[in-house]
Amino acid sequence: MEYLFVMIISVTEIDEWKYVGNFSNCKVAQLYVSLHHPDTKATRCLLQDYIKLPEGTVIKSIDMTNNTIRYRDTHKPCKMTRSCNIDA
Repeated sequence: MEYLFVMIISVTEIDEWKYVGNFSNCKVAQLYVSLHHPDTKATRCLLQDYIKLPEGTVIKSIDMTNNTIRYRDTHKPCKMTRSCNIDA
């Protein structure tokens, strides 16, 4: 199952968004937010292709059906081999 939809929330001002996780669809994302972040002022559910998360954001794929969360690192592959700053 792919978790293509990203949910971000704002609990203070609308300009301050916080990453919540990736979900299978926006309906599930809204349910998760209503259960786990009841003080939310605003939400946005977007396809991951249309949002730029900050570099180093750990992707949380949240599956409400099985009540599981899988974490995935978004670091560049060169960080594993320590070759990011090598000139070609």
